Amino acid sequence: MPKPKHAEPKLVNIEINGVPLQVPEGELLVEAAKRVQADIPIFCYHKYMKPVGMCRMCLVEVGYKQPDGSVRKMPKPQTSCSLPCTEGLVAWTETEQIVKDRRAVLEFLLINHPLDCPICDRGGECPLQNNTQFYGPSTSRYIEIKRHLPKSFPLSNYVALDLERCIQCGRCVRFTEEVSGDSQLAFLFRGAQTQPHTFQLTEFTSRFSGNVIEICPVGALTSRTYRFRARPWDITTQKTVCTMCSNGCTLYADSRAGKVARFNARENPAVNETWTCDKGKFEQTYMHAPDRIVQPMRRHGKEWAPISWGEAYELILQRASTQGSGRAVAGLAGHRLSNESLYMFQKLMRGVFQTNHIDHRFTRYQAALSEPPVQNEYRDLEAAATVLVFGADLADEQPMVFLRTRKANRHYGVQVIVAYPRANAVEEFAAHSLRYRAGTEDALLKGLLRALLERINPPSADAERLQSRLAACTPEWTQAHTGVPAEQLRAVAQHIAESPSLLILAGEKTLNHPLADEVVEWLHALNRLTGNDAREEGGLNLMPTGANQQGALELGVAPHLLPNYARVDDAQARAQFEQAWGLPLPAHAGLTTDGIFQACLDGEVELLYLAGADPVSEHYDPTLAERALRACEFVVAQDIRMTESARYADLLLPACPFTEYEGTFTNWERRVQRFWQAHPPQGEAKPDWQVFAELWLRTQRQTPPFNAREVMQEIAQLVPSFANCRYESLGETGARLP
Repeated sequence: MPKPKHAEPKLVNIEINGVPLQVPEGELLVEAAKRVQADIPIFCYHKYMKPVGMCRMCLVEVGYKQPDGSVRKMPKPQTSCSLPCTEGLVAWTETEQIVKDRRAVLEFLLINHPLDCPICDRGGECPLQNNTQFYGPSTSRYIEIKRHLPKSFPLSNYVALDLERCIQCGRCVRFTEEVSGDSQLAFLFRGAQTQPHTFQLTEFTSRFSGNVIEICPVGALTSRTYRFRARPWDITTQKTVCTMCSNGCTLYADSRAGKVARFNARENPAVNETWTCDKGKFEQTYMHAPDRIVQPMRRHGKEWAPISWGEAYELILQRASTQGSGRAVAGLAGHRLSNESLYMFQKLMRGVFQTNHIDHRFTRYQAALSEPPVQNEYRDLEAAATVLVFGADLADEQPMVFLRTRKANRHYGVQVIVAYPRANAVEEFAAHSLRYRAGTEDALLKGLLRALLERINPPSADAERLQSRLAACTPEWTQAHTGVPAEQLRAVAQHIAESPSLLILAGEKTLNHPLADEVVEWLHALNRLTGNDAREEGGLNLMPTGANQQGALELGVAPHLLPNYARVDDAQARAQFEQAWGLPLPAHAGLTTDGIFQACLDGEVELLYLAGADPVSEHYDPTLAERALRACEFVVAQDIRMTESARYADLLLPACPFTEYEGTFTNWERRVQRFWQAHPPQGEAKPDWQVFAELWLRTQRQTPPFNAREVMQEIAQLVPSFANCRYESLGETGARLP
């Protein structure tokens, strides 16, 4: 059954090391011990996987209180990682017997473990090292020759296996079975040859392979990209947030000599728990790309000439002056800009350049919005009765949403329906899979709604209107148009009709459909028809693709929106920002991304400002983007590296990646999370918000913000939904917008 969202756990009375306490019934003893700061060493246990009790490192002595008040001990020590807390449990974690048992376990594990800590990448942050130091024997009684096996055998492009160090805890194998679901790793062979490997000894191709490196408690699985690059004592670790998609996974950025050496997962139970995808862990290297822009440059023919920041600002303001030209300024913002940068960008464009021609969306779906396109959050996946994944390869587009959806199915019995034109990872655990012909999403939704209408009783007024519009869209009609068998469609409709709640996740195939507006309209109809627009555990979510695409909507980087989803033609809302900024604002909605490109082709846009945006690579029609950039008279590209779009620019401005400044991002579920500066900026690069603030200062003699914290304070004052997002109140796990 689905997990209740706010169920109060039953508490039981237990005692650990003489300290009485109350804990939720069923909580594992190894977790309960943390409440009294009792340290229980572990190897095989992991809080986000099922306990197996393989390593025996977490042994404790246990007893139970009897009716007469005495304590009856169990005859032998128990593994605390597999022992749930029940009424009257009494445990001791530091008895003479336990100390002796721990020493014996470690002595056994070290019999064949090589003494290569000085050259092991795990050295200095190794649980085996730490546990041996605190609980192990001072000397070894084993004098025989240790086993020798191939060193650093490559399992994949990212993961290397050093079998000599493996203690067979099973964490890596269990991760692929329980969490990622690809089940690629297993224990092969027997005895001293037992090893974690793929079944056919092929390459380890999981999208989440990097997690096995972090959860390995020894140096058996290490990173090939981090190998011999740094040591724990000569790196600087800082908290940050991933920018590879909209999931908002929290990370640690480890830097050495001014460069990021690696990314590791940072625990956040509300978001990524303690997992990452391989994109976020290994492929987030654009901040050190060879074509990194490190100083302002102006184009002279086919060559670039360095200029100062002051000269660059004067050139932008000169070109942006529309006196007598009758042509407009337009701006496109990228998805990796922080909330602070996005706010300052739209403030600059509207206040100084007097234009609402700003956008951040590169999909076909560019409709005017009046409210957030998402209704749910991560925990709703575990509370919903049914999750419909429509037009999304979830493991690729939204990796952490995929893991949480799989967890919801595995642990809480949440039923999953997937509709996608090709094979995908969700099909492996989905109750129903609708494989349709690519591009027929609209026909599939029509047929599904038509089949669902036959099962709704009594019909509402909305249902009756839909009935007349979809009269011809029978299951047989749908089969002819989409290839989905009629009986399969009826079965899915029956499932949805009987489900207490439905949570819809719509992906890239929806947003980039040629009839995207119509497809979204039918999804809204499905959401209303099932009553999930009014339920907390259900709802429609048009999943954003970029890291801070949701933040761009919240902060008004759209042609028709001011921050907080206020419309630009709302005089009262506009007056609030005019008073705060001290400037009049344009009253009419601007052009969308496609409209801006067409205006460039028609010669109606004089200056196009690309702030971290790369439309040639990211727009659904790259040819249109390329033609527009060629046609525009003056293009400013403010970016981290020389992107495809930056090659068409007339002025280049070096920007900082997220590792070189501090700020916040808003993930798909509208959770605002902080990231901190990991290392100094390279060259003359500046944070995006600072560039916009300095341009503002050159036109308006107002006190500028001196840091990102002050920008967020201004946002919190003007945008009610961000009122609780000041840095001092966000913490490390962030806050979800109301």
